[in-house]
Amino acid sequence: MSEAEILDGLITAIGTVLNIFSMFFAIVSGYVVALYLFLARAPFMLRLVAFGLLSVGLVFLGGTAAVVQRMQDGLFVAWTKLGSPLINVVDLRNPLPLPNHAMAGLSQQELGVAIGWAVALAVYLMLGYMTFLYRWPEPERLRSGAP
Repeated sequence: MSEAEILDGLITAIGTVLNIFSMFFAIVSGYVVALYLFLARAPFMLRLVAFGLLSVGLVFLGGTAAVVQRMQDGLFVAWTKLGSPLINVVDLRNPLPLPNHAMAGLSQQELGVAIGWAVALAVYLMLGYMTFLYRWPEPERLRSGAP
């Protein structure tokens, strides 16, 4: 592969990651709204179905993210095999001028991937907690007896 082809692949991968993030944000936001408006007081089976559908959607997004991550890693390996690339692969993986010792041996790109997976897992666990364990307060209109 040429440098231009690898660079094009990396830019495409970045765009795909942004699309995955925006879909994750949309799915989670919609689920939070559903929890707040009606799902928190829904019967258990409806909450179970909704959380199952959320899980399926997030598994598909996670699988896509894992594939993109593998492709991106392959592109970085291909970049290192170029004779004299325009940009060093270390600079590609560390685009911000930060000291390396602060990263615990990881590149900024690897750290970003790890943080992304950790946040996704934390959000999923929190949504599970809010769906099945958290006791939502009664809405004001129901406490006052208003219709």
